[in-house]
Order: sequence, then structure tokens, then C-alpha cells
Amino acid sequence: MAILTRTWMLLMLLTAVSMWTGHGEGTGGPGPLGVGLVLAAANVKADRILTHYLDLHRADGGWRAGFRILLTLLGVALFGIYVLYPMIGAALR
Repeated sequence: MAILTRTWMLLMLLTAVSMWTGHGEGTGGPGPLGVGLVLAAANVKADRILTHYLDLHRADGGWRAGFRILLTLLGVALFGIYVLYPMIGAALR
């Protein structure tokens, strides 16, 4: 099976996981664990798309590592904002 087909199947699986996790229970939303899982799935999806569909695997190791570090930092920053927003919002009122 070609790498692009396997990557596509992984992307579809991660999309299903994100949809299942992201719908949340009741009206409260998915909660921090669900948001973390959705962001982790999005991080893996972005990595797979850029690596296999946009040929990042041909780049030097430093570029690949730098990209993955930045992608991970972006996910952690988004998760941190999501988790800390209630405290920051309450402090600003």
C-alpha cells in the first residue's frame, strides 16, 4: 500500500477521533482532555500532511525538527490558552 494511501487513512481515522471527541457531552463542550486530544490529533495530521503530501521528508533534518518543534509549541500554546482563559478572564473582570 502506498504511503499516501496509508497517510490518508490515518488522516481519516484522526478526523473521526477528533469529531467523536470534539462534540462534547451535553452543552459543556469537550473539556480540557477532549480539547487536548483534538489538538494532538490536529498536530499529527498537520505533520503527516506536510511530511508526505508536501514533501517535507525531503528537507534536511534540522528543518524537519524545527517544524515539528514549532508545530508542537503551537499546539501547547493553544491548549494553554484554552485551559488558562477562565482564570485570565476572571482576573480581568
